[in-house]
Amino acid sequence: MARSKWVGCSLLVALVLAIGFVRADQDDEDGPGPTAVNKNGYEVEERSTNRLPIDPATLFDSVSLTEASPVPGLLPAPQVQMRGINDQANDAALDNIQIFPRFRPFIFYTQSETSIAGSGRNIVATYNSTADSVLTLTPSGLVYDHSFYNGYSVSHDGGLSWTSGSFPPVPGSIFTNGDPSIDVDRQGHFYFAGLGTDAAFRNTVQVNTSTDGGYSWSDAIVVQQDDGSDKEWIAVGRDPVAGNRDNVYVTWTSFQSAGSELRFSRSFDGGHTWETKTIFAPTTDPNPAHPQNFVQFSTPYVDQTNGRLYVPFLQLSNGNSDVIRILKSDDAGETFSFINFNVAGAPSPSMLPIVQSGELLDMRSGGVRLGIHAGPFIPGRFGLRQFRQVSRLITQPGFAARNGVLYLAWSNSTSAVFGDPASGSNMLLVRSTDDGATWSSAMQVNPTVAGDKHHVLGALTIDTDPNDVHVSYYTQHADETLDVDMANSHDGGVSFPANRAIRLTSTNFAIPPSVVRLTATTTTNYDREVIPGYALGEYMSIRSFNGAVHALWGDARNLVTHPVNALDPLSGVTHSQTDVVYQKIKAQ
Repeated sequence: MARSKWVGCSLLVALVLAIGFVRADQDDEDGPGPTAVNKNGYEVEERSTNRLPIDPATLFDSVSLTEASPVPGLLPAPQVQMRGINDQANDAALDNIQIFPRFRPFIFYTQSETSIAGSGRNIVATYNSTADSVLTLTPSGLVYDHSFYNGYSVSHDGGLSWTSGSFPPVPGSIFTNGDPSIDVDRQGHFYFAGLGTDAAFRNTVQVNTSTDGGYSWSDAIVVQQDDGSDKEWIAVGRDPVAGNRDNVYVTWTSFQSAGSELRFSRSFDGGHTWETKTIFAPTTDPNPAHPQNFVQFSTPYVDQTNGRLYVPFLQLSNGNSDVIRILKSDDAGETFSFINFNVAGAPSPSMLPIVQSGELLDMRSGGVRLGIHAGPFIPGRFGLRQFRQVSRLITQPGFAARNGVLYLAWSNSTSAVFGDPASGSNMLLVRSTDDGATWSSAMQVNPTVAGDKHHVLGALTIDTDPNDVHVSYYTQHADETLDVDMANSHDGGVSFPANRAIRLTSTNFAIPPSVVRLTATTTTNYDREVIPGYALGEYMSIRSFNGAVHALWGDARNLVTHPVNALDPLSGVTHSQTDVVYQKIKAQ
């Protein structure tokens, strides 16, 4: 999830709540184009950007954790073990509530959507955060002093303790906008990619660097000023020719008038300078069931053995099935070609058809989107259901490669119909041992457990040992609560036995109230800086380094109580809220 690009023109007009919002960013030459895809007659919002400047806890309980299986009555294999306990990575003391006369309280309590990387004893956990947002009441109304949405926590003792902060913005800017992605080079230098604005309130893809293990960070460097930018991702790895040099790559979606396109940038000098181009800009297809001019959710990856660069992404159709595609480059992004899946009946050999997970829901002010939910519903628009407890879903490919062995994982609906309210979802995986020339059949990696309906927002990593493949995901149970689980293979992804799956969360949790009715036509999130429907974030993170797997996710076990306020529909209500939780796992 990224922060919305609705920002103010200056400090005094950045936000005037009594009047509404002023859009201050200037469009590209063509301007950001449509961000919704027509899916079976519904306009489904596909832009990840969800954060609003503002719309019209308890401390974490670190309890001892014993190994538990997602399968009731089954103990995990002894080779799969927790190291330490669930630990809250973000500093709860930074959460804040601001109260002003004549306004509903501002609950800045959301940390979720995670990315993690490590080198030696240094680990950097990154996430979206509303905690570093400060409003000021002026004669002109409420305005932002600043709002830095790109948050991080750094550990210098291998994850035993954490210090939290916010990534510096572009010089002169008062906003960073989220979608965290972090990676590290072989020298231990960290690179963080996120969205933001420049000093003129124009939208940017930007990168911060740390050369001292995460103790300090550079000001954000603009990779590209792009008002259509969304869902950037970073990858760092060896150059395919100059093997001693690590390159930094960033991809993102750019929404333009003709649709969305996949943009790519690279740096050969440690993130100081960047070369940028568009690498894929699909056109419309007269067949609505075929993929159209919309791409999203790219996740670049570098094979560290040979420097080959892969860019998986999603291309959307107007029908039930969308497709995953993978671009490959052997010359550091100078040229790209598609990898073929050769699926019978697919519109192209390079297309892997999937059906995205989740029910199609009316999130009102948050748009029509896929999501999971809890609690009762009310009738929404277009014959869809509307829930108060909602977390929106995306399908972002999980990908890894080593020496020509490729792994691809995603969450897939159990229904052939997009947004089917009766559907469940499972984490699926395909693998190739010949650099994508041939692929295995898709296999379910999560154990089948009665009552567990959804397995979503997955992440994938591989160990130095090529036999070890790990896939983490949220599991939603019959009682509508959630846990985080991890499936593990010790035969190179050929199988994921049930006894090698492990539950990462020490307690389940409820979805926060993210779609709260204000009027018959408007809704709010409990955290008013976040658009309705956003709760757990749009992805979690797992990475393998230093002989262990390191997991980071948005977790809603902690609570917040709203101040009593007649204007607040949640006045005095105590409910779940999201923090970032870290867990180390040994899985061999």
